[in-house]
Amino acid sequence: MTSFSRSALLTGLAAGVAGAALPRIAGAQSTTVRIAGVFSDLFAEPFYAKDAGAFAKAGFDVQTTSLNNAGAVAAAIGGGSLELGTGDLISGVNAINAGVPVVLVAGGGLYNERGDQGSTILAVTNDSPIKTAKDLVGKSIGVPTLAGLSTACLRAWLPAHGVPLDSVKLVEIPQSASPAALQRGTLDAGLLSEPFVTFAKSSTRAIGSPFDAAADLAANKVFCVSVWYANKTWFEADAARSRRIVQAIYDTARWANAHRDDTFNVLVRDGQLDPVQARGMQRTTYATTLTADLIAPVITIGNQNKMFSKPTDAASLITKA
Repeated sequence: MTSFSRSALLTGLAAGVAGAALPRIAGAQSTTVRIAGVFSDLFAEPFYAKDAGAFAKAGFDVQTTSLNNAGAVAAAIGGGSLELGTGDLISGVNAINAGVPVVLVAGGGLYNERGDQGSTILAVTNDSPIKTAKDLVGKSIGVPTLAGLSTACLRAWLPAHGVPLDSVKLVEIPQSASPAALQRGTLDAGLLSEPFVTFAKSSTRAIGSPFDAAADLAANKVFCVSVWYANKTWFEADAARSRRIVQAIYDTARWANAHRDDTFNVLVRDGQLDPVQARGMQRTTYATTLTADLIAPVITIGNQNKMFSKPTDAASLITKA
C-alpha cells in the first residue's frame, strides 16, 4: 500500500519552496497569491495567470513557482509557502488523508480519450526491442512521481495489457530527464506528457496511453488529470475572497482554451523552451467546472490500487467556495 505521513509530505517543501508563514488577509490593495504548477501543459494554468489577467482583475497579485512534481506542490500548499497550486488527485488525496491542510477547489487540465491519446504516452526509444506492453515484463519504467496520478493510471493499465505489476520496476524521474535516460538505456520506458512528448518525438515512439485506464471509467471518456488545491486555513478564512479565487481560476481556463498561441508563448518564455522544437505540441483543454464525475475515475483507480491510506469518495473531496 502507498501512503504518506504528514511529515513525509511536508518534507517536499525543501525541494522547491521555502517559508511557512500564512499570508495576511486581503486589505485595500491587491493581495499577493503564491501559486505553483508542474511544468507540463496539463498542470500549466498557474503560468498563464498573469497573462490571462483574471487574477489581477479579481484583486490578486500572482507570484508563480514551478515545482518538480505534484507531491511537492501539495506539501508547499499545506505548509503555507503557497496559497494555491495545481496537482493531481493521487498526491492531493494522500495529503488530505494525512491531515495536511489542503482542499480541492477547482478543476484543471482534462484528458479526453477521443482526442488526447498522443498528449501523454508510455514512450520507448525508436530502436527499442519493446513493441507491445507485454514486452515490458522485467523492464524499468520512468514515472514523474511514484505515488501520482500518472503512476496510478499506469498501475491500472499494465495488468489490463498482460503485465503483472511485480514484473516491472518503477523509477521516479522528472519528465525532462526521461528521454535522455531512455537514450542511455538506464530506463526501458518512460511516461511523457506534453511538451516532453514533442521534444522527444524524433527519438521515441509510443507503445500506449496509460491515461486511457481512467478515461475508460468515465461515461464520456473525459476526466481531470490536474486539479487546483488551496491552503485550507487561507481558503476558509475569507469566503468572498475564495469565491473570487475560484472565478479567477475558471476565467483563466477560459482564456487559455481560447488563446492557444498566447499560452504557447508563455510556455516558451517561462520554460525557456526552443519555440521551433516545441511547435506542434498537442495542447490541453482546461476545465471550467468541477464535478464528482470528472474526478471519480482517478479516485476509483486509486482505491483499487490501494494508493490511498483509506477508501476515498470523489464527491466528498470537492470544497465549494
